[in-house]
Amino acid sequence: MIKTGSKVLLLLTSILLGVIVISMLSSYFLFREVKSLQISHDQVEKILFLRQYEYELMRASKAFSEAYPQPLGDQSQKAFDNWFNVLWSRAQSLNTGIVGKAVGIGGFDYKQAQNALSEIDNILYSATELNTERILQIRELFALLTRTSHHYQQNRDSLYREVELKKQQTIFSYYRNSFFLSSITLLFGFIVSVFLYRSNKSLLDMRSMLEHRVAMRTLALQEKNLQLKNEVAERYCVENQLVSSQAQIQQAKEQAVHQLNFDPLTQLASRVLFTDRFSQSLIRASREKSKVALLFLDLDRFKYINDTLGHTVGDQLLTKTAKRITLALRQGDTAARFGGDEFAIVLPGIKGIKHVEHVVSRIHRELSEPYILEGQESFISASIGIAIFPDDGDTTEILLRKADNAMYKAKDKGRNTYQFFTQQMEIESNKRRILEAALHVAVKNKEFSVHYQPIIDMHDGSIKAAEALIRWQNKQGQHVSPAEFIPLAEELGLIVEIGEWVLRTACEEAVAWQQQDGKSTILSVNLSFRQFQNNDIPKTVAKILNETGLNAKCLSLEITEGVLMVDDLLIMQQLQQLRDLGIALAIDDFGTGYSSLSYLKKFPINVLKIDRSFIQDLTTDNSDADLVRGIISLARTLKLTVIAEGVENQQQADFLMQNDCQYTQGFFYSKALPSGDFRVYMQNNQQQKQNSSAG
Repeated sequence: MIKTGSKVLLLLTSILLGVIVISMLSSYFLFREVKSLQISHDQVEKILFLRQYEYELMRASKAFSEAYPQPLGDQSQKAFDNWFNVLWSRAQSLNTGIVGKAVGIGGFDYKQAQNALSEIDNILYSATELNTERILQIRELFALLTRTSHHYQQNRDSLYREVELKKQQTIFSYYRNSFFLSSITLLFGFIVSVFLYRSNKSLLDMRSMLEHRVAMRTLALQEKNLQLKNEVAERYCVENQLVSSQAQIQQAKEQAVHQLNFDPLTQLASRVLFTDRFSQSLIRASREKSKVALLFLDLDRFKYINDTLGHTVGDQLLTKTAKRITLALRQGDTAARFGGDEFAIVLPGIKGIKHVEHVVSRIHRELSEPYILEGQESFISASIGIAIFPDDGDTTEILLRKADNAMYKAKDKGRNTYQFFTQQMEIESNKRRILEAALHVAVKNKEFSVHYQPIIDMHDGSIKAAEALIRWQNKQGQHVSPAEFIPLAEELGLIVEIGEWVLRTACEEAVAWQQQDGKSTILSVNLSFRQFQNNDIPKTVAKILNETGLNAKCLSLEITEGVLMVDDLLIMQQLQQLRDLGIALAIDDFGTGYSSLSYLKKFPINVLKIDRSFIQDLTTDNSDADLVRGIISLARTLKLTVIAEGVENQQQADFLMQNDCQYTQGFFYSKALPSGDFRVYMQNNQQQKQNSSAG
């Protein structure tokens, strides 16, 4: 049975323990509130981060005012660039660093800051001239950033004051309760002190527990200290990254400037740098009353090398050519690559035409040396056009245009040569531009027509086939020669559309002839090399045959020897696909190119058309006569059909008949006729043949 004294002591102890528990709870809440009054490390970092941001913002704004529009000192613009780079790095860390993210979560609009700084950067460092309006715009952006930062800190400080006042009231309430409970605890503690004195073992246990709590608290403090060290190390790392980023930005700027001023492949001057230097040369020459020569150079047959050996080899050729051009120039001369295989050279301070010709001869001599490409020797030449300041013009644009015209004239003269600009070239250039514009309109409005020239079987005089030939009568009623506009159409890339239209139109009319006369006539249509470059000519031809209803056996397609010379697997495949459709293939203007027997055996060719240049003098020139006999004999050996083009008189026809040339065409029989006239010609030919058979 428990004694009464023990009950009282137990009751007092229980009450004391209850009061102590309540006091501890009150002390806990008091401790928590007091602890919340302390400014945490993260909060300090936020405050310091924003203060540093606002300081850097004001410094950058001040430096801008000192640097623009009138610099206060030699270093003012450099000082602004440094402060602006620091401010830009600070703004970028608003959504990347730990502290920056915390500031963003706290309500600071870091996207606005980054967008404003990006806009300032675009205005300052763009190619556009910095005028008063743009300077005012930049100042307004700096003012906007300052107001935004100040407004954010005002809101933050106001919120903190309200929170702190509320916390102080709460702490006061807890403190009052804690004081009351502590007084009661003191009273009850005095009463129970004797009991606690007697309970030494309990006190020792309490001491052990307190020592354990102290050890745990010490461990927690050590962990916190380690965390702070890690944060400091991370901060140093971020600062190092900022420094590294600034270095990378500077390096990127230097690379951008280099890429702007120099061609990345040849390391010659770019068009921008060349134009600037050329303009400076013109200003200096105008002041000194001297002359400047502009050379516009284009490599001959570069496209052939690029297409056959590949773009990588083509790039190697351009690099080597650039070095050779540089070797041929003086120290003060400037060479630039204008794109593709075109180069421009400025020769300041020339003394006369002989001086320019001397430099040009050095360039041709350097380029004439063999190139080692893919382990083999290759040769290349250049066509050069020359314009002189001030004789040919006084601006960069005019001189470049005239030098370009002279270069094209050099190509027309046979390539690997040079031409000085003349007024006649200007006239021809204007004529070409007019023709080019008219050709675009003609293609759009389908101003062309197709005429047909008969191909005659010499054994019976019947029409074996008809060659479709394009004709163009412009809006002024003038007939433009195909020899004039077809090469231009190929150069402009219009020949594909024109060729497809001619093929479709010719097939439609051939089908109409068959339906009206009941007689099938083989149709011969010319194809350009450009039409093979898209690798879809078999599909195009098959589609047209299907849509027009013309039998493939009634179609013969004529190609030039240049198509065979490319010796491209894709072209070979396209020709074979055309043959698989049942279409005949003919080599037009045979003998004027460089095809060999190996090409004739390799490619699926059916017909050889002897060029008119050999037929013209075969009755008076033994060489042409022997050549024609050789072609006919070669075709017979290879089992190919031969057609002689350009027959204009009876003597030529008799010669071809005597040498077993089966088919001919030319003005001797008929010129190229419109569709209706050709149909009448066919009917008359058929009637004559029937009358001859009846007789």
